[in-house]
Amino acid sequence: MKSLSTLITSLFFYLLFLNYAQAQVSGGFFNSGIDKSGKGDYYGAIADFTKVIEQQPSESKPYHYRGINKFNLKDYTGAIGDFDHAIELNPKYADAYYMRGMAKVGAKKKKDSCEDFKKAIELGYSGASEALDKYCK
Repeated sequence: MKSLSTLITSLFFYLLFLNYAQAQVSGGFFNSGIDKSGKGDYYGAIADFTKVIEQQPSESKPYHYRGINKFNLKDYTGAIGDFDHAIELNPKYADAYYMRGMAKVGAKKKKDSCEDFKKAIELGYSGASEALDKYCK
């Protein structure tokens, strides 16, 4: 019969392995999503980022990248929802504020986009200045 410490050690290494395996699967889907997005396969990228989100729901980047792909498909409402999640998980995610602002412009909510562009600038995303000038003046 194994001792309690041997069982605990075995359980620890088993859980460590599961976490490592999960990270490898999530990372593979993340990289695949980036690749598909770059090739214009936005639906495939969304599917991959959704798998990453299922594995790592507290990570902001998969929401952000999935939102970009929804934006590219002109699913502005879906994109805004994903950018909302990314910002909720990482309130200092400047690019997510910028992209949410752009999605709001696409959704014909230009006035609402201005605060997002201002926040993106405040957080250091200088590219948002042009959008602020274009849509909020």
